Amino acid sequence: MKRICLCFAAALALCACASGMKSAVKDGKIAPEFNDTLVDSEYLWVRGFGAANPDHKTESQRRIMSREAAIAHAYQRAIEVLYGANLDADVQVVDAVSSGSTIHSSAEGLVNGMELVSTEYLADDGCAVIMRLPRQRISEAGINLKENN
Repeated sequence: MKRICLCFAAALALCACASGMKSAVKDGKIAPEFNDTLVDSEYLWVRGFGAANPDHKTESQRRIMSREAAIAHAYQRAIEVLYGANLDADVQVVDAVSSGSTIHSSAEGLVNGMELVSTEYLADDGCAVIMRLPRQRISEAGINLKENN
């Protein structure tokens, strides 16, 4: 009986870990398809990416800095989902042909209680992170999110 309960508990834990976002890294590169955000019954899940600066001399420095950039990117995604984003766009047209465009995105808000769930490094020392924010914290802030899983 103990073995059955232990196996059931292990299976339940495995299923719980399988929820949320899946990896966006495949063979050391960014996978061809992935989602940036997910809202399920318990969490807002966000993904962030950070590129490694090739001018940094050591692998440690490249990885530390790309991880920090990925975490900041994930926070930005969370703020965009929770509060929206401001976009400014400019397109320059010369002789009826677009010769350039610029899009600037900004978001502002306060996010407390984000949890870093996973960190993966790319072959070039870039980084992908997955973070999550409990729906309870979101509700306590007066924000109503709909599930999109």
